[in-house]
Amino acid sequence: MTYTSTIRMPKRFDYSSSIEFNAKITEALNNAGTITLDCIELEYIDSAGIGLLVMSQKKAQARQSKLVMINLKTAPKEILQLANLQKIIDIS
Repeated sequence: MTYTSTIRMPKRFDYSSSIEFNAKITEALNNAGTITLDCIELEYIDSAGIGLLVMSQKKAQARQSKLVMINLKTAPKEILQLANLQKIIDIS
């Protein structure tokens, strides 16, 4: 049975988001499967946010899970593509 978890991303994803995001990711990874990051409200992401995503992807990969990002707005999507995150995280 495959588990899926959905985490709603904050409006601003930066260092101030890290504690809450890490808690949500850790909880989601306990169930493994696919973790969907719903970015419907996400408007801003910085290098700290990208670092959190990369670390989360590494943790997910170690548990045979995967991260999927959905509902990305243009600006954050362009930032993630500039950082080449689409190579390690499924961005749709």
